Amino acid sequence: MLVAALAVLAVGGWAAWSFLMPMYQGREDPYTVLPRSEALLTSGDQGIDRLKRSVSKQAGLHLPDSSWARWASNDIGADIQLHVKYELRTATSQSSGREAAAVWLDEMAHPKNPSMKVTKLPDIGDEAVERQAPSGYVVFVRAGNATITVDYSVYGTEGTKEAEQVRKTARRMAALAVEHIEKANPRGA
Repeated sequence: MLVAALAVLAVGGWAAWSFLMPMYQGREDPYTVLPRSEALLTSGDQGIDRLKRSVSKQAGLHLPDSSWARWASNDIGADIQLHVKYELRTATSQSSGREAAAVWLDEMAHPKNPSMKVTKLPDIGDEAVERQAPSGYVVFVRAGNATITVDYSVYGTEGTKEAEQVRKTARRMAALAVEHIEKANPRGA
């Protein structure tokens, strides 16, 4: 009888911990809603509007905890690839969503390949880093408990002034993505 009571208490305690602790861990996670990542290209931003004329949506998916979309160039002569992903990191019994997002960004900022250059970016979300891809840039952002990836490539631009424009556009898109997430989650709501 005592063993059965202890077993019920142990199982009940574990269940309560698993159910209640994420509520406690997530009390300071600011975001609960993700906007559609595809809305980034309809934002009204001038630089991004120019890009919108050059690409078409290829695929996408929008779920409560993840939203991604991929675009590619319309013109055969310009091989543009753009992939944007938002992910909501939710609290668990071990950590908050913010902590999970920080771990994710730390993994992105310290790639296994030591020759891969990583640049910290100021003024984008809580923390952001940029890695150079073979023909473009990938920007990784942590904003509260949300993570954002903007992967933007234009083949044939390595070492040109267009490459710098690609970099600026990828950074602008990442900053705009943070604004979209903040607008979807007004403070005090």
